[in-house]
Amino acid sequence: MRRAYNQSNGYAEAWERSIAYGIDSAKLPHDAQLGAEELSKRIMNNRLLLESALPYVDQLYRTVESECIVAICDLDGYLLATRGERLPDKLLLQHTTPGFCWHERVFGANALGTALAEDRPVHMVGDQHFLEELHGMSCAATPLHDSQGQLVGGLAIAAYKTEHSPYMLGTVLSIGQAIDKAMILKSEQYRTLLLKEKIAETSNNLLIVASDDGTILLLNPAAEALLVPSGEQRKTLQELFTEKSAAMLALTSRKDLTDFVEEVKNPGVQDTYHIFWDAHWIEDMTNEMSTLLLVGRDMTKFVRMERSAKQGERLSTMGKFSAQIAHEIRNPVAVIKLAMQLMLKQEEFSEKSEKKGKMILSELRRIEDLVNHFLNISKPQTPIFRDCNLVDTLRDTCCLMQTSFLQGNLNLVEHYEDIGMMHADCDQLQQVFLNLLNNAIDATPEGGTIEVLVGLDEAEPDVVQIRISDTGQGIPEDCLADVFEPFYTTKSRGTGLGLSNAKAIIEAHGGEMEVESAVDHGTVITIWLPFVPPVS
Repeated sequence: MRRAYNQSNGYAEAWERSIAYGIDSAKLPHDAQLGAEELSKRIMNNRLLLESALPYVDQLYRTVESECIVAICDLDGYLLATRGERLPDKLLLQHTTPGFCWHERVFGANALGTALAEDRPVHMVGDQHFLEELHGMSCAATPLHDSQGQLVGGLAIAAYKTEHSPYMLGTVLSIGQAIDKAMILKSEQYRTLLLKEKIAETSNNLLIVASDDGTILLLNPAAEALLVPSGEQRKTLQELFTEKSAAMLALTSRKDLTDFVEEVKNPGVQDTYHIFWDAHWIEDMTNEMSTLLLVGRDMTKFVRMERSAKQGERLSTMGKFSAQIAHEIRNPVAVIKLAMQLMLKQEEFSEKSEKKGKMILSELRRIEDLVNHFLNISKPQTPIFRDCNLVDTLRDTCCLMQTSFLQGNLNLVEHYEDIGMMHADCDQLQQVFLNLLNNAIDATPEGGTIEVLVGLDEAEPDVVQIRISDTGQGIPEDCLADVFEPFYTTKSRGTGLGLSNAKAIIEAHGGEMEVESAVDHGTVITIWLPFVPPVS
């Protein structure tokens, strides 16, 4: 049955729409409710609306002492949340549960549906409602808008007509305006929060936020990648840092820190990074809580560049000086050496004198080696690349030094992968191998083991990995950073030029060289060379 429109009720267009929808004014709808899954989706999609509105809905429901229902709906008229436990009408309660739709196409002209349809506040009393079942009700509703002014839902209060108040619409309107403002603030907060999360996620800096007891509240991807072993979790600063670290010093002293330089070992690649930490305490006066913000800047690249620049400057100075000294020394040494050789051949010496003469020649050769090292610093030799067999070069080098291994009672273990021919300067590489093997022999006690390995790198098949390890005395940790510095040595006899020259040769081949060592456990030197296929 369709009712004729009463011109005096003030909602002509709403009634016309209701009639056009074909709604039976005498029949209360029962099939306009969402399933649980769809309702959950709508609640999730409208969480900003609900977070903004529910505090006001609760306040409104507590303020109005009469039997009433307060409801929030989405843009399509589906109820998302209601407050109406005091209303005894079971029929109305059924139709005011979350998930029920109060759009005009379902209920005809009604305060909430019409407020959405016309995007304006609406107050309907009695027979202004299209459905006869609602004629005993007084309902006020207002549309709700987001920060962009777009319609997102509605707020309504419904009571029996006997509880009708002329202030009902004003109350709903003022609450609706408060919700609109809250949504603007919430939107700004969400945008700020999303921006902060994006900055934290994409920043190359290490960002950590922790509570005053050390519990980690935020650990951005950059910090996690550098500080936390893969597949593991760290929940506190105490689990992540040592006592003397910037984080722990700031936590225990409760003081801010600026540009605190710290060397951090990456557990994933066993590499050391230079991190500049800033630590700031943020006081939350509202919650009486303090949080610690740690910002770490990875300055490893710049520290290495600075070291490289200083080393280059030092090498340049030493090179000029070394070239002058080397030329001044070389000629007299050559004359003395030649004279000594002739004397040993042409004259007869006692056994004791002959022994001393040979000792003099040996020391003269050592001076010549030193002079050659000086000249290498002043004018490094450019590699002469040709097709050669790297494995054969290293195997031959080990054979040349077989006497040294036997004299030291050392075990030599060799592992060679057949990598075939490659394009390199194997004469220069042999100098590197000789130097590294000599160092290993000098550092390894009698009965120790020296291991040599050559093969293609598992992670990068186009890279050749060469590893020479020993079970010797090892290098103290505080000395590792300087082992490639010219003239730096831990030996009582030595120039300190061997490793610096070796590294220069490897880098001239486009490779890298790394030292790992532990006192009383030995040293491992790893070389990575790009595998350049033979030209012919």
